[in-house]
Amino acid sequence: MVSLVLVTMAAAATMGVAQVPIPASPPGFTYASGSAEAHIQLDMFIDLLCPDSKAAYPALQQVVANLSSTDFRLRFHQFPLPYHHNAYSFAQASRTITHALGEDKFTRWMETVYAHQDAFWNKQTETLGQKQVTDQIGQLAKKTFPELTDAQWAEGMTGHGGTQMDVDTRTEWKYACTRGISGTPMYLLNEVPFDADASWTYDDWMKALKPLLTGDKMIATDANVRSGLEQTHQTVVDPHHGYEFLAYMGVGTVLGVGILLIAQRYDAGYQTLR
Repeated sequence: MVSLVLVTMAAAATMGVAQVPIPASPPGFTYASGSAEAHIQLDMFIDLLCPDSKAAYPALQQVVANLSSTDFRLRFHQFPLPYHHNAYSFAQASRTITHALGEDKFTRWMETVYAHQDAFWNKQTETLGQKQVTDQIGQLAKKTFPELTDAQWAEGMTGHGGTQMDVDTRTEWKYACTRGISGTPMYLLNEVPFDADASWTYDDWMKALKPLLTGDKMIATDANVRSGLEQTHQTVVDPHHGYEFLAYMGVGTVLGVGILLIAQRYDAGYQTLR
C-alpha cells in the first residue's frame, strides 16, 4: 500500500512538472480573413528561417485566395528549430511586433523575413553575437513597421530573454510539441496530423481539400452503397446462382419428406406395440 501511495505521489509530481503553460488565447496567427467558423481549418507550423516553410507558402496563398473565408481558414504557428540558430529570436520578434501593433501584422512580418531569410542563416551570422543579431532583426522590424517604437521593441526584445514576449514564444513552442510537431512545415487539418510536402502546388492542395469542400466523400459512400445493392441484385438474378438455389431447395425438400415418413413409420410401430 505504501509503495502504491509513493508511486501515485511521484506520478502526480511528474504531471505537475510537465504541465504545459496554458496560452492566454488560442495560439496561432490567422492568415487574411479566415473565419474561426470555417469548416476546414489548416494549421501550419513554420520556422521563419526554414527554406521549406518559405517554399510551401505561395501555394497556400493561392488556396486562400480561391476559397471562401467561411470555408477555409489558414493559421500559422511558429516552431523555431534549434539548428536554425536565429530562429527563436525571429519568433520572439514576431511576438513583440504583434503585441505592439496587432496580430494582423504577422503575415507582413513573415513575408519580410522570408525575403531576407538567407541573410540570417547560420553561416551568414557565425561571427555575430546574439545581441548583434537581435539589433539587426530590430533594424529589419523598424524598416518594415516605421510605427514600431524603440520602447515597444525594447519591451519584448533583449537578446537574452527575460520578457513576456520570451515567455509567450516558449509557450507557443511547447504548444506545438503537444501536437507532435517535430519539424517544419508540418500541418494539422481539422486538428488531425496531415502529411503534405513543401513542394505541393496549388493543384495538389485543392485535390487534397476537394473532398472536404464538395462532400465527395459522402457521394463516394453513397455510390458504394448503390454498387453493393446492385451487386446483391445481380447475385439474386444470376442464373447460375438461381440453379444452385433450386438445387438446395430440392435437396432440402427430399430430406424433409424422408424425415417425415420415418417419423410416421416410427409412430405407427409405437402405436402397434401399445
